[in-house]
Amino acid sequence: MTSLKSVGASVAWISLVCVALLPAPSIAASRALVVSGLPGSSANSEEFARLSGETKRLLVERGIPLENITLLGDKVGRDDILKALADAKAADDEFWLVLYGHSARSQGGVPAFQVSGPRLTANDLKSSLDAIPARQFILIGTNDSGSFLPILQSSRRSVVSATKMEAESDQPRFPAAWIAAFAENPKAAFPWIAARASQLVSDGYKNASLAQIEHARLADPVTGTILEPPFGVNLEAKPEVAASSGNSAPTPVDIADIEVKITDPNALWEDQPATEETKKLIAEAKAIPNPDQHSAIMMEQRVGLTVEEDRTTDRRLFQRVYLAREDAVAEWANAFLPQSPPIVTTRLEVARVIQPDGSATVFNPAKLPAATDCTSGVCGAMAMVYLPKAGPGCIVEIGYRVRQMLNAALPEVTETLSVQQKIPALATQIEIKVPEKKIYHVALKNSEASPVVSVDHGRKIYRWTLGPQKAAESLPGDPPSSEWVSWLGVSSLPSWDDFAVWYRRIAAGSDAIDDTVRETARNLTATAKTREEKIQRLFEFVSALRYVAVELGIQGFRPRTPAQVLNNRFGDCKDKANLLIALLKASGIEADFVLLNRGSATDVSLPSWQFNHAICHVPAEGKNPELWLDATDSVTPYGYVPPGDAGRQGFVIGEGKAEFKVVGGTPETSVLADTWVLKQNAEGGWSGTFQRTGKGLAEYTLRETFHGLTPAQRRHVISASISALWPDSDASGARVSDVSSLGETVKVEAQVASSDSRLPLPDFSLLRGFSAPERDRPLQINDGQPFTTRQTVRLTYIEAAPQPLPSPLALSVGGQNLTVTWKQIDAHTIERTAMVEIKKPVISPAEYTEVRKALHTWNTSIAAR
Repeated sequence: MTSLKSVGASVAWISLVCVALLPAPSIAASRALVVSGLPGSSANSEEFARLSGETKRLLVERGIPLENITLLGDKVGRDDILKALADAKAADDEFWLVLYGHSARSQGGVPAFQVSGPRLTANDLKSSLDAIPARQFILIGTNDSGSFLPILQSSRRSVVSATKMEAESDQPRFPAAWIAAFAENPKAAFPWIAARASQLVSDGYKNASLAQIEHARLADPVTGTILEPPFGVNLEAKPEVAASSGNSAPTPVDIADIEVKITDPNALWEDQPATEETKKLIAEAKAIPNPDQHSAIMMEQRVGLTVEEDRTTDRRLFQRVYLAREDAVAEWANAFLPQSPPIVTTRLEVARVIQPDGSATVFNPAKLPAATDCTSGVCGAMAMVYLPKAGPGCIVEIGYRVRQMLNAALPEVTETLSVQQKIPALATQIEIKVPEKKIYHVALKNSEASPVVSVDHGRKIYRWTLGPQKAAESLPGDPPSSEWVSWLGVSSLPSWDDFAVWYRRIAAGSDAIDDTVRETARNLTATAKTREEKIQRLFEFVSALRYVAVELGIQGFRPRTPAQVLNNRFGDCKDKANLLIALLKASGIEADFVLLNRGSATDVSLPSWQFNHAICHVPAEGKNPELWLDATDSVTPYGYVPPGDAGRQGFVIGEGKAEFKVVGGTPETSVLADTWVLKQNAEGGWSGTFQRTGKGLAEYTLRETFHGLTPAQRRHVISASISALWPDSDASGARVSDVSSLGETVKVEAQVASSDSRLPLPDFSLLRGFSAPERDRPLQINDGQPFTTRQTVRLTYIEAAPQPLPSPLALSVGGQNLTVTWKQIDAHTIERTAMVEIKKPVISPAEYTEVRKALHTWNTSIAAR
């Protein structure tokens, strides 16, 4: 359904909203716990150890970081397992629990896993697992394990047992078969692995001419039932979701042909009995392969747009979504529809929830509210539909039309439509209708599909029928989504030159340089001795002005005059860029206005409004290189380009020429440098000082991190950072220099102490994108700009420093350099320097594996002492 975010995205290009980038979310953490309980014999001990080792290897192949996998051996106790489960609360993507050993009954007949000391009961497991927020995949690889299932069953937990609930007390073959099935396809869905393992067990008994005495069971989170093999899995089909970009014959996109009747015109919602149609849809939904366990599957999607001669647009959207998991309900069963008459009006065509038994709850479209009240936090712009009784196993349908009158502020039509969703889509139909006699750009981006084009009654019609589409699953380090996710753009703007003509027209007079501007420029540059110094002083003055965006009507596009901004002492990105350009020109320095799509990308092949940000460009002059100046925020040092700008296509609007130029990054490499100076104490621990400095984007990040924080908040951030790098350490006297002083290097300092003999870790957060063993798209780090992370640890021992020093490490892979060096300072003091130089910050999928392997080697070398 349409969420608040997606509605916002559809109007994001309507005004020049300056983008303040937030830190990218960190990759979801997956974890695993593999336990071998009491073996009962040496042969079992060896087998359980083998199974545990193989499980760990396969989980790493699946993509769970090695450091997030915990193995507990045959002498483990109940408390050890419960502690490990408590630590797993940090998992927020997937959590795997695998138990090898023996089961028995505890007091009261509760099933339990046999370990040293008190047994681990199914109730113990349930309480611990319920506290872990991640999706969970559990294997109980023991005898009599089926009795765990009714207790552990949950809507976010898949549990497979080696045996059924009735007495099957012999040591099962299922665990070994499960390893064999897992090895066939480590990335397969959990039910497929379980079904394949069950098949291998059955084949083994048949080949040995033995009666099968074990029967696996699966607690299914979608249906809430305990299933027998093959657990609803078609083992003849491939375990992956097949994806195709092929076309079939397109048909007109019309929501009206999806007819859902309401018998009571006065009802808001109406419950309806199952029909052949709804039963067929549910059967089709249940048969959809979902090996990756997506929370939902888009069974059908219809996307349409009609543009009238007067530039009124009519959008049409229908989506039929199968909810496979509980966490899909909030995303797909709440519809937020634009409704702001008379400019924007929405007509609901269908809203229905089909239950697993085929019965349905249907919303009466005539009851769609005109707009929301303010209790929702969104006033007057939305109509909300909450589909009731939606849950796992249901199908939700919604179809509606949005009619929008022309936007008088824009000279032409600019529309974008989402095509690829963050869940798999089985079938998508697209239809675009535009006036035949006017130039229109209509393009389906990041897709090989071609439209069928026709003409009918003065309209040019583009139709696509798309086969299955993979889910658009964003990952840290991804390029802008518009460069790899399928979307459709429609624009009536003939060319970028026409765009420049329009923008100059609406901005005419906004660049006026009056006496106030000239006097301000003179005062700021009076004592400057060079051109460079003049530019820096003017930049830092404008940068320090308050950022305020009040973008109503034409002010969403036209900058305020320099005099207005000077008088107000505030402005948005285009206001501040415009003022900086005026001050530079008043000082005899040429400068141009630049539009760009900060944090995203501009498709230069599609002339349209694609901008959300404005900056200043100073052309090269003699030996002076060109400069890109973004004075929007107050934490960007002079000479640096903030995140989201570098590498983007900037539309430079000069006095007689408009052209796209790639916004250059910061010439100097960004450097994050940590220095630890530590002395050993009598107990073997360490104490001393910590200092962090940054250069380039690293310094920008430091300024942004501490800007606006109170002293107590700054100390907390520093202490938390130090604790992450040096667990169990204490920090005192934490301080940071004045981050608002752009001319002063940012320094973070603290006194540190720890009783632990281990050394602090380097801060390598920018490279957490390397957690997966492989990657199918480029990895962009540090906003695509080169950077260096360097950690220096100087250690002074009470006695003589250990000898010999570890061997140095020097690796060069894919243009990246990784080093670890040791140096003898004096008889008691040694120094370790660990450094990573990322010279190619966009890493191809082909290079990714080798760079990741080098990082693992580098990490291992750091652990040496």
